[in-house]
Amino acid sequence: MLKHSETTNWWGKMEIIEFGLERIQSLYENTVEYNLSDSGVHPYSLREFLTPDQIEEMLDLEIGYGWTNGTVELRNSIARLYKGRNQDNVIVTNGSAEANFLMVMSLLNPGDELIVFVPNYLQIWGWAKSLGIKVVEVELREDQSWQPDLDELAKAVTLKTKMITICHPNNPSGSIMDEASMIKLVEFARSRDLYLHGDEVYKGSELSGVESPSFADLYDKAIVTSGLSKALALPGLRIGWLVGPTDFIYKAWQCKDYTSITTNTVSEYVADIALQPQKRAEILSRSRRILNENVALLGGWLETNANLFSSILPKAGGMAFVRYNMDINSTDLVHKLREERSIMLVPGDVYGKDGYIRLGVGAPKDHIEAGLSHLSDFARSNF
Repeated sequence: MLKHSETTNWWGKMEIIEFGLERIQSLYENTVEYNLSDSGVHPYSLREFLTPDQIEEMLDLEIGYGWTNGTVELRNSIARLYKGRNQDNVIVTNGSAEANFLMVMSLLNPGDELIVFVPNYLQIWGWAKSLGIKVVEVELREDQSWQPDLDELAKAVTLKTKMITICHPNNPSGSIMDEASMIKLVEFARSRDLYLHGDEVYKGSELSGVESPSFADLYDKAIVTSGLSKALALPGLRIGWLVGPTDFIYKAWQCKDYTSITTNTVSEYVADIALQPQKRAEILSRSRRILNENVALLGGWLETNANLFSSILPKAGGMAFVRYNMDINSTDLVHKLREERSIMLVPGDVYGKDGYIRLGVGAPKDHIEAGLSHLSDFARSNF
C-alpha cells in the first residue's frame, strides 16, 4: 500500500489539462440558433425508436443497480460485433468518453509513452498528459488526405512506447483508411509488441455503405472504444464500451468501481435493442442517408464559396474539417459567428490546427442549409 506522503506527492504533480473542445461546446452549443458543432447524426426520440410494446416493457423496468461491467445480454450483443470476442472481452461504460478514461487509467503509467495521431479527439491526449504519461504526436496531414504516415510513426517509437492511438474514422476530418492500410498499421504495432487503440465511435457511418473492419478484428493486442453516440445517433443514452484482451478488460472493470460503478438500467435496455443486427442496420442506413445528403449539400456550398473555404469531404462521420481563407484565429472566428450570427462551430485550434473549423453535417438538412448560408454571408461581408 502507498504511504500517505507518496500519495500526496503523486497527486501534487497532477494538473488537469482543460479539454478545449468539450469546454467550448458545453458553454455555447445550446445557446445558438444554428448549432453546427456536433459530430454525430441527429438523434432519435424514444417514441420514434421503440415500438409500443418495447415502451411498455421499459416502463416496467426496476430502476436498480445493474451489472457494474454491463448486463450479460448487452455485453454479448457488443461482443457479436467483433470476431472471436465474448462477454469477457467487453465492459460497458458511460459513453465512449468513460471508455477512453478507463483505458488510460488501466493501461498506462507515468513514464510510459503514448503515440497519438493528430488531429484527433484529444480526450486521451489530455488525460494521459495529466497523469504524467509522455504523449508523442504524429501528424495527419491534409496533403496526404489525412492518412497515417508509417515512416513518421517509426520515428516516434522508442523503447518506452506502450501504445498507439488512432481515431478511425477520424475526428475531425472524416477520413478513413482502407483495409490494406489498416493491416499495415496493425503489422507495425505487432512487430513492436505495442498496444493499438482504435476510437471507433464513428464506425458504421461510412458514406459508401461499406463498413470498415474493426482493429479488434485484426490484432489481438488491439483495444477498441466505441458507443452509441455518433454513427448510431443515440448520444443521450450515454452508453459506450471497451473491447480488448480479457486481462485488460478486468483491470478496466477494477477502475470503473472507483468511477461511475455502473451505467443505467433504461439506457442498457435500449442499447441492447439498438445493437441487434436488424435494428443496427436500420439505424446505420438512416445515418448514411442523412450524411450523404448533407455532405452533397456541403460540397455544393464549398464550390460556390471556393475563394473562402475548402475541404476534403468526409468519407464517414458527422463532420467535415474545413479550411478557411480569412485572416483570423479560428477561436476568434467561432466566437464572432456565435455572437453575430448565432452559429456554433468548433475551432480548429482545439485540435492544434488553426485555420480550420469543424463543421457538423449530421443535423437536419434545412438546419445545415440555413447555417451555411449565414456562414458564407458573414465571410463575404467581413473578409
